[in-house]
Amino acid sequence: MKTSDRIRRLEELTLNTSPAIHQSFYDGWVLRASGTETRRANSVTVLQPSLLPLDEKIAWTEGWYRTHGQPAVFRLAEQCSPPELDQLLEQRGYSHEVVTDVMTCDLAEGIPPGDYSLPADAKIIERSEAEGLDDVHRMRAISPEQHLLDVRRQALWKGPQLYLTLKTAHGTASTGMARIEDGHLGIFNMRTASKARDKGYATVLVAYLLAWGLEQGAKTAFLQVDQSNDPAHAIYRKFGFVPQYSYWHRVQKTAAGA
Repeated sequence: MKTSDRIRRLEELTLNTSPAIHQSFYDGWVLRASGTETRRANSVTVLQPSLLPLDEKIAWTEGWYRTHGQPAVFRLAEQCSPPELDQLLEQRGYSHEVVTDVMTCDLAEGIPPGDYSLPADAKIIERSEAEGLDDVHRMRAISPEQHLLDVRRQALWKGPQLYLTLKTAHGTASTGMARIEDGHLGIFNMRTASKARDKGYATVLVAYLLAWGLEQGAKTAFLQVDQSNDPAHAIYRKFGFVPQYSYWHRVQKTAAGA
């Protein structure tokens, strides 16, 4: 499989396992809006080459996002996006924000050896979807409005999933969840409380999520992580995750910010 085809497949898996409230397909682009903070659920993903003029497509896309009360946001990967698209967005005043790495690991050999035992003061609890979202939303300190929208968005997923929370005597220390599609395990919503960092909690949680994926027959795991998040990269490398490609965001300048 060519690199560009493999990337498009990973993009499809990411979109499917992280649904959006509103979605539209337009000449090889996938437009998504949810009103939440999750960027992949509120942006344009370029999957196929364009047949229509790019200026025309950008204008139509901006109108679509106005209808949904959001600025237009593009997620651009070098291997899938024409370079002139990024240039046109820059000329239109779009800011360049947040470079993200997509990482994968092969689960054929199982989880790499390591000490993934729970600390004496910790326990891992399987949560319902509602409980798991409450946990991660408290850690993110999102608004009640965004909480309700994300609950609505996540309910669109109907496949296998697992929400986990690691707790200590001091409360919720770390959270994470995983979903499976077509033998691929996607890891999402990894969060660790600021006072609980550097204690190995997130490492243990990832090990539990990968073990569940193996039990479900997953062959490959994937995730997205901000390129600047060195602590998260260090955790994922322990399990054999390697970057496959990166994407960046172009965000439309709103009238208030013009």
